[in-house]
Amino acid sequence: MKPLNKPKRNRLIALSFVSLLLIVMYGPMAQWFVAADRVLFDLLASRLPNKPLTNTMIVSIDPTNLNAKQTLDRYGEILAVLKQSKVARIVLAQPPDIAPDANLPGWAAALGSGNPVYAPTRHRFGDLATRNGFIDLQPDSDGVLRRAALWQLNDGVLSPSLPLAISFDNSNKELSHRLSSAEDEIFTSNYAEVPRLAVKDLLDDAFDRSLLSGATVFVDAAPALVGAAAMLPSGQFVTISEITAALLADIDNNRTIFSPAWITAVEWLAPVLLSIIAVLFLIDRSREDILVLAGITIVVLILVEALFLYVMHFRIDLGRPLLIFAGGALLSIWLVGDAKKEVKDSFKRGSAFLAAGRLEPAFAELRRCPPSDTVATIMYKLSLAFEQQAKPERAEAVLEWMKRTYGPRSDAETGRRKVAGIPQRLGRYVIERRIGRGAMGAVYLATDPRINRPVALKAIPIEKEFEDEGLKEARLRFYREAESAGRLAHPNIITVFDAGEDKGLAYIAMEYVPGIPLKKFTDPTKLLAPKRALELCAATAEALDYAHSQGVIHRDIKPANLIYNPKEGALKITDFGVARMTDNNNTKTGIVLGTPMYMSPEQLGAEELTGHSDLFSLGVTLYELLVGEVPFKATNIAVLMTKITTEPAAPVSKIRAGLPPSIDAVLAKAMAKQPQKRFSSGAEMAIALRNCARVI
Repeated sequence: MKPLNKPKRNRLIALSFVSLLLIVMYGPMAQWFVAADRVLFDLLASRLPNKPLTNTMIVSIDPTNLNAKQTLDRYGEILAVLKQSKVARIVLAQPPDIAPDANLPGWAAALGSGNPVYAPTRHRFGDLATRNGFIDLQPDSDGVLRRAALWQLNDGVLSPSLPLAISFDNSNKELSHRLSSAEDEIFTSNYAEVPRLAVKDLLDDAFDRSLLSGATVFVDAAPALVGAAAMLPSGQFVTISEITAALLADIDNNRTIFSPAWITAVEWLAPVLLSIIAVLFLIDRSREDILVLAGITIVVLILVEALFLYVMHFRIDLGRPLLIFAGGALLSIWLVGDAKKEVKDSFKRGSAFLAAGRLEPAFAELRRCPPSDTVATIMYKLSLAFEQQAKPERAEAVLEWMKRTYGPRSDAETGRRKVAGIPQRLGRYVIERRIGRGAMGAVYLATDPRINRPVALKAIPIEKEFEDEGLKEARLRFYREAESAGRLAHPNIITVFDAGEDKGLAYIAMEYVPGIPLKKFTDPTKLLAPKRALELCAATAEALDYAHSQGVIHRDIKPANLIYNPKEGALKITDFGVARMTDNNNTKTGIVLGTPMYMSPEQLGAEELTGHSDLFSLGVTLYELLVGEVPFKATNIAVLMTKITTEPAAPVSKIRAGLPPSIDAVLAKAMAKQPQKRFSSGAEMAIALRNCARVI
């Protein structure tokens, strides 16, 4: 094809490509790509400034030890107390289940008179309450609740949702004009926590009930997290009362998020316009220009969606248009890839001219090549050739071009480190390469130049994760815990040599041990022999016993923190003290201490920890090493916490053939819910594990 037709060819290819993307992303396969819209909305909505209802609280009955009648009676007691306390309104967002033919003596007077009571439509209480409204939680296909209906047609009558019905009765505030428009749904963002009042405190005669005067009180039988009914875009698990309170707060504070009809038109128009821009303005530009333009456009799209959401409280989904534009940009970068061949040809011609002694044509061809070490080398040869031909001014011109193009020389390794974002030094340690990454930072292989010793350097972005007083506290705790970990000297514990801070990073220099994290052996297809798993966990228990005797608790025992060298059969525990170093609730990114599925019940409850917590985590680790799965699994953190704190683990002997029942007994004791019922020490647990290994 002629060079003249190349731009037209590229535009035709780009037009076909973006048209295909439009059809795929907005056609029959739209459900596969709508996740892009959702992810971008969730990212922005989770950070939307919100505030809860004023003078509002939630009272939750714990139904664990109550039958249906007792639960209903408890509702009656609470309603009586609230009405006597002159609350402004009572919301029964999730009333107890009542049979259709059940008699409700006295409930008509309790619900229909005095203080207004609100209950869901089509519930027995809904017919008796002051006002009712529907509650219809319909999460998206990914399980996240992003929208809530405002109106619903029931038996030919248009009924409001429960939050809207409550807001209608609020005479203190004028309802937003947007709610009286044609909009029939609003969108959720995040939950600003509403205070909770314990039932026992409310029913206590000593409680000052005057504090409830004029308050809005939600009554349910769904404790926080445990009774969660939905997950918001922010990732928060909320009960029906909490989501009702959040929606009511949005309505009362005029912060409801809508998506008007014209927004839908913009969402359909945006990908078309972006496709045209990609075809007309990106094709045939340099890769650098394409990257800059694409980056600016993507940032602008994100800012536009944020502006609509934060300022106008409109939801506009630009995730898929963003993907289409990014796809067009990538295609444009690929299409200009043919320039590589031109560069390669220029280099070949320049080299051939240099070999033939035709130095001026060689200089002209080589200047077309992008900077590289190879081009720099041959340019240096060209300058020498000019000098040999008694043309010093041309030799100087070549050197000047190299100086303008390359600038001060730096070694290739330094360049690679800068591109990869890896610091060259931390303190006195020279970094070679990154060898690992975790939730709290990266791990580098480095060299201590004083004695030319390799070390593993764990870097934690302490200045990014903590602020103000939290940063001072984190520094003090960092050095205190590093000092404690540095006192440990055991063959199965990685030695901590040094700790410091540089370039906003807190670092810990540790013994470098080549090996494989035991996490690699939790795959059901790559399990260790049971005897080997027991022996490794016994060695771990002994090391923990030593650390506990020194007053140091690990807090994050899991397969990923146990390094195993199969050649030498050696095992090392790593990250001693690191979990404690970053235990702070004031971090910017909200680092979660430990890994929930390995945590002990007392660690989940934020109680004071002892070495028994590490033994529980070691029991979970051994369980996973033996059968390839953790003993407690759940789809959300609330259910996981419940299982860890209340349910026993299934016996491993019934999951994997060949395991003796004695292992079940050891694991049951290690993972006992109460710390005092576990092994008294790591040494005792190690003995039990080795006895099991002998049986195998």
